[in-house]
Amino acid sequence: MAKTRVIEIDPLTRVEGHGKVTIHLDERNNVDEARLHIVEFRGFERFILGRLYWEVPVIVQRLCGICPVSHHLAASKAMDSIVGVDRLTPTAEKMRRLMHYGQIMQSNVLHFFHLSSPDLLFGFESEVGKRNIFGIIAAYPDLAVKGIKLRKFGQEVIRATAGKKIHGTGAIPGGVNKNLSLAERDHLLENMEQMIEWAQEAVAIAAGYCVDHLALVQAFATFNSSHMSLVREDGALDLYHGVLRAIDASGNTIFDQVDYRDFNDYLMEEVRSWSYMKFPFIKRRGILDGWYRVGPLSRMNTAGFIDTPLADNAHRAFRAFSNGRPNQMSLAYHWARMIEVLHCVEKIRELLHDPDLQGSDLVQRGERR
Repeated sequence: MAKTRVIEIDPLTRVEGHGKVTIHLDERNNVDEARLHIVEFRGFERFILGRLYWEVPVIVQRLCGICPVSHHLAASKAMDSIVGVDRLTPTAEKMRRLMHYGQIMQSNVLHFFHLSSPDLLFGFESEVGKRNIFGIIAAYPDLAVKGIKLRKFGQEVIRATAGKKIHGTGAIPGGVNKNLSLAERDHLLENMEQMIEWAQEAVAIAAGYCVDHLALVQAFATFNSSHMSLVREDGALDLYHGVLRAIDASGNTIFDQVDYRDFNDYLMEEVRSWSYMKFPFIKRRGILDGWYRVGPLSRMNTAGFIDTPLADNAHRAFRAFSNGRPNQMSLAYHWARMIEVLHCVEKIRELLHDPDLQGSDLVQRGERR
């Protein structure tokens, strides 16, 4: 009698984090189920209990060393609510945004150039030994340098706004603890136009891959799903603030203009015994049909437009690639990431010319709730 068996891939490599995959085969060697296991217990919700509220943004960002700024800012926004602040000062708002544009930029660049480009440039069936960042440096040295310097620029933005590149302390409850000095601004402006040019090249590489390998892109891990993200109230892409918007696989609106603080009214989490990862779903659609995707691909699908010209043109081309319908191709995440990088670079350039960044009104006071 044939037996079921399990193929285990442990650990996963070239990912931002730790995990393993198990593929469960039935008696006929067909895939019955594939599971992504998140193997680290985190527990941050518990061990911040009883801590001083101003410590929370510094503690929570230890969730990750690649994207700590996103956790730092999310925790800071939660603390804003606790101290009764609904609107930051212009300097604080723009410093936080600048910090997060640097974060999204460097994280997306890391994912594309360092982790994913070996598969894309060498091919999935190429020799495993060279399919890594060192192989890219040897075979595509100019491209590797551009990727490294793009990420370096994003990290320099983080250092200028958060105090250091990893696990900074720039955002505090009710605002920020520093502004951007003229020297810091001028240092970042030195390489600004080069970053714009390289970001455009990155978009062209990612888009070109999807067009040139259309059959693979359409077949590889393509599946219909709903999508959710933050958008600005007018529907524009927003990477820091906004309202929640969710669409189904056909592009129909599930909900829109939802205050992110009311997420509990719309979303629930399921738990599974084999992973520390939670499995969120949209309440009214239920566990089986309510799951959804997030991240760059979903943001490109949910956003009506992008408020920077170069990224908006790239977004239009991205949407045209799937004939205006939600793009369900998982490999198109790379294209979406590079559009976000271009948007971030454009927003960084815009903000660096804003005198509010040199303002001295850094913290808004409120009444504790």
